[in-house]
Amino acid sequence: MRSLSNPRFHPAWAVAVGAAAAFVAGCGPSGGTSISTVTDTDGGGGDVLITSGPYQPLVVGATWSYHVNDKGVKYDKVAVFETQEDLGGPKAGTSGFRMKETFPANTQLTWYSQVGDVVARMHEQSMDANNQPKSEDWYDPYRLRVDASADHLKSGASWDWNYSDTHTSRTKPTATVSLTEHWKVDGINEPVTVPAGTFASLRLTHIDPSDGSTKTYWFVKGVGKAREETSAGHIEELASYQNTQ
Repeated sequence: MRSLSNPRFHPAWAVAVGAAAAFVAGCGPSGGTSISTVTDTDGGGGDVLITSGPYQPLVVGATWSYHVNDKGVKYDKVAVFETQEDLGGPKAGTSGFRMKETFPANTQLTWYSQVGDVVARMHEQSMDANNQPKSEDWYDPYRLRVDASADHLKSGASWDWNYSDTHTSRTKPTATVSLTEHWKVDGINEPVTVPAGTFASLRLTHIDPSDGSTKTYWFVKGVGKAREETSAGHIEELASYQNTQ
């Protein structure tokens, strides 16, 4: 995979500030995000959007839309941070941002918190088409969304994360299991092209040691998740985003 090792100053790239300004006026980020573009000659040409900010913005009102291909079944989904609130339950006293993801037949609520350099997934609820709860998960201490600590922003870095999941569903009693996730950094400033544009991204792979399944994510500074691809054939690509800063 190609990489922009020093994208702002590579001598083979021409900075195209006018194109970046046009993008910002459209569906791109608003507010304090710093944006420029470079031409990716190594990857076959085209402007790569260079942004700044957190890899997963936590901003009430931030909205993302994705084109999804789930093993040949195609649909669109929308994710929005609806509010910031106390997590309640076993995490009462901790503040979190509630994200609502809308799918064709159900919705997913996920609460995220900033824990040091980590954007952490704290709590999840799955709702059916009638907005009735299907399942609920509480994570202790949390599941990783993205880890921006210095040691985990190096190409080739890898680590394990251990946590517990207390799961409740309509069909099974509440149970708590201990889980391990293996993470590795596949690339830094790696160009990724999606319907929303071409960005310099952080590419991460999450591996489930229990079955070897993988999820690969492309995160963009000041934007959030641009792409997701799993070993089971599920792909999400960013179509548009707004209010991420």
